[in-house]
Amino acid sequence: MVTANELWLVPLFAEPAGVRQRVTLVCCPQAGAAPTAFLPLARTLTAAGVPVTVLAAQLPGRGRRVREPFAPSLDALAGPLAGAVARLAGPVVLYGHSMGALLAHAVAAALPAAPARLVVSGSRPPGAPSPGGVRPWAERTDEDLVAGLVRLGAPAEPFADPDVRALALPVLRADLGAAARYRPAPGRPLSCPLTAVAGEHDEEAPPEAVAGWAAHTAGGFARRVLDGGHFLVESCLPELAAVFAEVIRRTVPAS
Repeated sequence: MVTANELWLVPLFAEPAGVRQRVTLVCCPQAGAAPTAFLPLARTLTAAGVPVTVLAAQLPGRGRRVREPFAPSLDALAGPLAGAVARLAGPVVLYGHSMGALLAHAVAAALPAAPARLVVSGSRPPGAPSPGGVRPWAERTDEDLVAGLVRLGAPAEPFADPDVRALALPVLRADLGAAARYRPAPGRPLSCPLTAVAGEHDEEAPPEAVAGWAAHTAGGFARRVLDGGHFLVESCLPELAAVFAEVIRRTVPAS
C-alpha cells in the first residue's frame, strides 16, 4: 500500500544509514516538470557533502500519477502536499522554481508549523502581473506557448515531436492555469525566512520583480542574483547549489 508521503514525495537521494540531524529539502517543480528536474541539484549537493536529504513533489497527471486528473488549483495541491511535508522528521527547507515557487509558498502557508526556510527562484511573487504587454502564459496559443518557453531557454527539439507536444502541453496548461489563479490569503505573510533567487537575464522574473517576494514574509528576506536566465536549475547549477549549501548549513541543528 502506498503511503501519502510516498505518493506525494519522491526521494532523489536516500539518506545514508547512521546519518543524523540532516535537513530535508523539498523541491516543487516548474510547470510541466517531473521530480527528476531536481536530480542534478540533488547530486551536486550530495557530492559536495552538504548534509541534506532531497525530496521532490510528485504532482497528479504526470509520472507514476499520470492517470490522475490535474489539480484545479495550487491550493488543492498544497493541502495534501503540506500534510506529507508535516510528517517529515527534522527541519525542512521548501524550494520551488517558477510555478513551483508559488506552490512552495502555498505549502508553507498550509503547514501547521513554519518550515525552516522557503527558497524560490525564477518567479514573480504571488499576484504579480505579467510583464507589460505580454499575454499571460495560460492564455497563449500552443505555438506562442512553445515559442515563449524556447525564448526563455527551454530546448526546442522535444516540442518538434508531435507526440511529445501532445503529452506535454496539457500538463503545462494545467499547471500554468493553476499558477495564474493562485492568490494567497491577504494579510498573512509567512513567518519563516525567505530567500528569492533571480536570473540576471530572466525576462519572465527579472531581479527587480523577484525582490517583491520580500512582502510575503515577516521572517527575514534575502535575494540572490545569478548570472543566468529563467531556467536556473540547469544553467546556474553550481551557483544555485552554493546558495543551498549556505542555507542548509545554517539550518542544520546544533549537535
